[in-house]
Amino acid sequence: MSFRRTLALSLLLGVMAPAAARADGMIIPFVGANFGGKSGNELSDAIGAERFDWGVSLAYMGGGVLGLEADIARSPDFFGKTDLGGSSVLTATGNLLIGIPFGGQKGIGVRPYALVGLGVIRSKVDAFGDVLSLDNSKAAWDIGGGVMLFFGTHVGVRGDLRYFRTFSAVDFIDVIERTDRLDFARGSAGLILRF
Repeated sequence: MSFRRTLALSLLLGVMAPAAARADGMIIPFVGANFGGKSGNELSDAIGAERFDWGVSLAYMGGGVLGLEADIARSPDFFGKTDLGGSSVLTATGNLLIGIPFGGQKGIGVRPYALVGLGVIRSKVDAFGDVLSLDNSKAAWDIGGGVMLFFGTHVGVRGDLRYFRTFSAVDFIDVIERTDRLDFARGSAGLILRF
């Protein structure tokens, strides 16, 4: 084969070969609101009562559609706040993500996703200036999904909805007139920093 044919064939194969798959690492700070379940609020009531939560997700999406996520969030005043004391809930989960990148993994694009995971929920109730403090940490699971919208290669936004539930009953829930397992939904919006 002549040099020209070899060069032409090499160029043709180089142009036709698929681009190498690239992995995405993401840091996603977010704010949201808890509603339904033991939170005792409808979504509109949770926003109106200023029962916001905040947190961060660290995600890694492989070159395909599978990824992993670590999510941690704190919800001050989860059960409400009175003059006698307050409450909070902390969630920490590890999740498996499935998301299809429309538009590729560079530049402008959209990635709808679904997730499922395991973790822990720590709930705490304080009364009488920390004289009475009840807290529980229970194994939990979560399931949800959302959509990521990228404005460029490194910046985007995320809308997310997920449901959390403990595997077993939370011991002090009956003290505040709620029984059984702790469960609630969280809607959130976040800023994506992709690298």
